[in-house]
Amino acid sequence: MDFLPNFPVEYLLARGSMATAWLFIGAELALQLGTILAVLLSRRSTGPVVLAWLLLVLVVPLIGAMLYWTFGTPWLSHRRQKRCKQVSRRLQELRRIDRSAHGSPHHAQQDVMHRLLPAHRGLAALASSISGDGPLGGNVVKAIRRSTELFECMAEDIDRAQHSVHLEFYIAIHDVTSEKVFNALKRAAARGVACRAIFDAIGSRPFLRSASCQSLRDANVEVVAALPVGLFRMLFNRIDLRNHRKLVVIDSWIAFTGSHNLADGAFKIKKRFAPWVDAGLRIEGPIAADLQRIFLEDWFLETGRDLSGSVPMEVEQREGGTLIQALATGPITYSGAMPQIVVSLVHLAQQELILTTPYFVPDEPTHAALATAARRGVRTVLVVPKRNDSWLVEHASRHFFSRLLEAGVEIWEFKKGLLHAKTIVVDGQVSLMTSANLDRRSFELNLELALVLYDAAASADIRRLQDGYLQDSVRINRERWEQRGAHHRIVENLCGILAPIL
Repeated sequence: MDFLPNFPVEYLLARGSMATAWLFIGAELALQLGTILAVLLSRRSTGPVVLAWLLLVLVVPLIGAMLYWTFGTPWLSHRRQKRCKQVSRRLQELRRIDRSAHGSPHHAQQDVMHRLLPAHRGLAALASSISGDGPLGGNVVKAIRRSTELFECMAEDIDRAQHSVHLEFYIAIHDVTSEKVFNALKRAAARGVACRAIFDAIGSRPFLRSASCQSLRDANVEVVAALPVGLFRMLFNRIDLRNHRKLVVIDSWIAFTGSHNLADGAFKIKKRFAPWVDAGLRIEGPIAADLQRIFLEDWFLETGRDLSGSVPMEVEQREGGTLIQALATGPITYSGAMPQIVVSLVHLAQQELILTTPYFVPDEPTHAALATAARRGVRTVLVVPKRNDSWLVEHASRHFFSRLLEAGVEIWEFKKGLLHAKTIVVDGQVSLMTSANLDRRSFELNLELALVLYDAAASADIRRLQDGYLQDSVRINRERWEQRGAHHRIVENLCGILAPIL
């Protein structure tokens, strides 16, 4: 009868375990149903994205739901959303002031549109709906491939700065090449030039904690971390929503942008994939003022400080030079803004379309547009790295290759490092230089920056960079591609299922 005194305890423990189990099951079921409802109610997600998330939530319920609430929606904290609205209103006001100071903005914009080829006017109108700014003329452009040359030019221009130097990068690394820029910043700050830098809190995390960063601050260079992260902040912001822009603006007249991070091509944090091969632009002219506004918007979002009254931002249309249009995209722009620009460029092509990107995981409209271009008789060329630093993205990317090859798209794999340049050139007449990759992360989540160049000479410079990439690439043979083992297709198609949410 010894078991009798223990019976109530054991019985209660058993009942308690069962109650805990049912409580856990109920909580998991509520989480799963709530997540499914949230996926179905999403206003920004497309059909394939919704389907991919539903599949993930149903197949791996708890993990899928946690992944969705962590990474599934581009949500911002209430404070950051409020700041976005404030800075948007302020910049619109500044645009009206600047345009009215230089005559009728409507007539000025009409004159610029008449300078464009008729086929390009729709693209310019679309880009204006994203950025609020039309193309600006009077710019001088130089395309640069090597990081050593880019940073030497940058340092020389910073040494000539008189008013302000503003930098914005996803990744900053102190190395033998970037050191030239850091030293030039210190010299400029010592002369009394206002020097400010925004580095992404995740991409530049080691640098932001380094002695090199502290030495910049000690030299009166203001350094700010973009989209800082932490356990408490995770409750109000997505941790993977990053500032991926690459931008330098000097005296509101000289600008640098492209795909380069503030690091040498050896890229010591991922040196086994090196060299990282990028493309950048040095621009001198009125478009720098529009790029300045993008920096000031990001600065306000991170600090709450409005610099618009202390930084020269005068914009004026000039005759001649290169017509350029700047646009910034991210979770605060309307859904599908960047892929609409890409698809519009693809549809413009009549003879030749060349695209380079390190991460190719397109949405269905972009994928279909590329296949359609090739079937229309346009020479359609896609250049990607042969070896990628992301195993998942590499195999998800290859999921799309068979259908593109079947349509006649030329796919070339760059074999001398990791091709990181993000460029599009259409018929040698119009081109795109951007920080954005051809994937959903860049299309919908990251803060990105792009320039559309409506100019044959500037597009030819970017086209020459692309020729250099093609010389260091090997073309995929369709027959040999289709003869690969079944295990390749299984892995690529499994990864392809996740393509809409990568």
